Amino acid sequence: MDHIVIDGVPPYDGRYDFDLFSTGHGFRGYELSWLKRFSGYLVVDIDDKAFGDHEVIIVLALIALCRAGKVSEQEVPALFDRFQHTEFAGLIRMEMGEREPESDAGPPRSSSSANGGSSGAGSSPSSETSPPTLATGGTPGSATSESDPVTSAG
Repeated sequence: MDHIVIDGVPPYDGRYDFDLFSTGHGFRGYELSWLKRFSGYLVVDIDDKAFGDHEVIIVLALIALCRAGKVSEQEVPALFDRFQHTEFAGLIRMEMGEREPESDAGPPRSSSSANGGSSGAGSSPSSETSPPTLATGGTPGSATSESDPVTSAG
């Protein structure tokens, strides 16, 4: 679980759940509007670089406060201005929880011998040359080719 920690803006100081990357915790329309209006970012643009933008962090903190019931949607614009006028260093930080490592598909697993059967008897290696195979198409009775005028044994 991710958290946003606010320290220095009473009465909003505290640690708020904010699972940014979890499914089922998508942004609501008005939250996306706040993100765009106050920071200029679209949600698809949120990456490591965006987390360095103090306005993005403030908006995420305001979303967490609203979700926690600490502020109403109507209070957000004024609170954004209040956060902007506060010394930002250490004001808001994100605490990212443990992430499940993405499974590495890796190479395909070798086939299992659990079925206990075989698809047939093995063949022994041979040093004999196989006889030439005649083509099944072409003009009947023709055993030569213009590109290779050697007559096939047939």
